Amino acid sequence: MEKEERSEPIQENRKENYQKYLRSDDWQKKRAEKRSKRDRCGICASTENIDIHHLNYRNLHDVKQSDLRRLCRRCHFLGHELERQGKIVYRSNNHHSKFAIFKAAVKKELGISAKNMFNES
Repeated sequence: MEKEERSEPIQENRKENYQKYLRSDDWQKKRAEKRSKRDRCGICASTENIDIHHLNYRNLHDVKQSDLRRLCRRCHFLGHELERQGKIVYRSNNHHSKFAIFKAAVKKELGISAKNMFNES
């Protein structure tokens, strides 16, 4: 019981630090750099409401471009919900492996698993 009481303030502190970081110049620059390359979702190819998703949170100020993915808000939020539900389980901390697992789970949930969303035809 005591552990649960202690973990809540730690979680709140982590959330506050993360929210503060998202307002920082460092994050704004990294986000802009990632968005400048191609502004469409890495899962469904949508160009609407693009967010930048972190694959790894080693250290908020040590974010590498390879740890970031462009996702539409629908795919981004759905992926986080699937993580919360335990439907996404990572076998590795490798950013390519993590994104492949995240992407496959979201596409499956949306019923677009077999479609190549990046084909222009």
